[in-house]
Parts: sequence; C-alpha cells; structure tokens
Amino acid sequence: MKMEGIDPEHPSYYCVLTVADVQGYRIRLHFDGYSDNYDFWVNADSMDIFPAGWCEKNNHRLHPPRGYTLTTFNWSSYLKHCRAQAAPRNLFANKTGSSICPNGFRLGMKLEAVDRKNSSLVCVATVAELMDNRILVHFDSWDDIYDYWADPMSPYIHPVGWCEEHGHTLTPPNNYSKGGSSRSFSWETYLKETKSVAAPARAFKQHPLSGFRRGMKLECVDKRVPMLIRVATVDDVGEHQIRIKFDGWPDQYSYWIDDDSADIHPMGWCQKTGHPLEPPLTPEELGETPECPTPGCHGLGHVKGAKYVSHHTAVSCPYSPQNLNKEGLIPDRILSKTDQGESKEDTISRERSKLMEKHY
Repeated sequence: MKMEGIDPEHPSYYCVLTVADVQGYRIRLHFDGYSDNYDFWVNADSMDIFPAGWCEKNNHRLHPPRGYTLTTFNWSSYLKHCRAQAAPRNLFANKTGSSICPNGFRLGMKLEAVDRKNSSLVCVATVAELMDNRILVHFDSWDDIYDYWADPMSPYIHPVGWCEEHGHTLTPPNNYSKGGSSRSFSWETYLKETKSVAAPARAFKQHPLSGFRRGMKLECVDKRVPMLIRVATVDDVGEHQIRIKFDGWPDQYSYWIDDDSADIHPMGWCQKTGHPLEPPLTPEELGETPECPTPGCHGLGHVKGAKYVSHHTAVSCPYSPQNLNKEGLIPDRILSKTDQGESKEDTISRERSKLMEKHY
C-alpha cells in the first residue's frame, strides 16, 4: 500500500511512501525510489502519515519518488504503473491536516526554541508551517535538517524574551552580522528587520507532568534496532524525559527519551496489539552468542538500517562498542555533494561546530 508521510529526518519533507512491513500496530515505511536503508517504523495511528492525495488537497508540497518531478508525478498514473493500491483513508488518524490553528500561532511568527540535536542551544526560530495543533519549528539561517514539529505544550519552544527572563544564552541567526563585525542581537531590531512578529505568549502552554517514577515497567522501541520492542524500566526521571533501561542489558545501553514519545508503551501493549515483545536478557545471554560476538546480541538489526534484518560481525552490530554511540552511519537521504566534493551534511556539521565554539 502507498501513502504520503513526513520524513522523520527531514520534517519539512512530505514524501511518497510504501508499507514494507507490518508488526502488530506498527508499520515499516519505505521511501519510494530510495534504498531500504532509509525505511523507518511508525505506529499505525501516527499523525505524520496521510492518504495519497493529502498534500495536494492541503496545499503541501509533495516530494515525489526519485526519477519523478512535481510536474510528472501523478498519483493515479503512479499507482497504475506500480500496480499498487493506495492505503484506504479510514486507516489514518490524521483526517484533516488543517493549516488553520486555533492556538495563536501563525506562519512566520518568531520564537525561541531548543535545538533538538544539541539541547544546550536555544535559538532564534520561526513558525515555518502549521498543521492541526502543531507548528514546524525552523531555526533562522539554518538548514531545514534541524526543523521539528511541536505542539503548544512542547517544553522545547518558548516565547520571545524567554532566554533573557530565565538567564539562558540565546543563539542568534548564524548570519547575523554586518560589515564583517558582529552585532549584539536585539529582538526588537530583528523583528523590524525581518518584518515579522513574535508569537504571543498565550500560544505557549505548560507541558503536563508525566507521572513516571523510577522503577516503573513499560515496553519501549529499541532505537538501535527499531523493529524491536523490549521490556524496559524507568531508570531515572528528568524534567520532560525518562531514562530507559532495557531489562537485563548493561547500563551503557540505557538512554534518555521524551516522556511523551510514541516509542514508549504501557505494559501489555505488545500483547494487545499483536506485536512481538523481546523478553529481558538472562545472565547466560550476556555471554557471547553464536549469532554475534557482542554480548547479549542475537544478531538482529544492522548499522546500515532496515535493509538488513541481521548481522554476524561486530562491525555491523548496532550494539558493539565501536557503533554504540555513533550517529550518521547511513548517508543522509537528501543531502547531496557540493562542488568541492564535501557533502552538504559535512558542511552543516562543520558550521555547527563553529557555532558551538562561539557559544562556549
């Protein structure tokens, strides 16, 4: 079945997708025209997937499969060419996708937002898009790879002036300079320069307390092998996050996750929805297994993404020490090579490092 959906790595991109696998109430989605390496999992009630034709109906730009352009792509012809069917509309949780938000946010409004890829930075940002009760946060002067969707209760977005009021450093746009010399950033001046307005303080809502406590049990998607859901324990509780520890696994495999993440589920969710649940590791399994040299690993998953469901070496193991905390093992699907042979991803990373040096 085919559909439209948001690329989780490029949240401003709406893409043509195909259902590649179904496990209980979760589906693995494939980007048409691209390698299986980029496949990703979502819950069936995700608000980020839409029926075929949704983008055209709601005035969003659809990025067609590789080999097609906006002018040559047509859903009816494409489905016939692929001998495929569109996923029925009744399967989708997002029924409207309205760009009219009754929450006070409007396109182009300015705000201060946490950089989700580096939470120590709070940056000047813009409401780049509206959908139902969510806004697409875009950091001024930065590539859209850093964009993310947020609702009014998100703890990561704040009104203009929040940093000054709370004693945080606000990171201005990367290109905020004149004549080669840096200027001190002023919201009043910047709003005039950009002919924009600040999002009203009333649009931002307080994030509710989660109710999680240390020691509570749950079921959680393993981010290193997203096709798996494991028995887990709340190891620690932060302001808006919880630290997940997979039962039986050493502490180095634990990590923090948002307390409202779609990847955490109550105990019994897998049984209720028909999804396989990985049981806790036993002490015996923490020895080397025949499938993989990494202790505890049964050879499932692969550092190169969903294209490979298994591995047999530490080099390809998502849990091996050499891969455990690495990111970017799969080349970005969108970012291309520059004329100098440097990837756009590398260029962005280099510029980001410069910003961090300035910040500290």
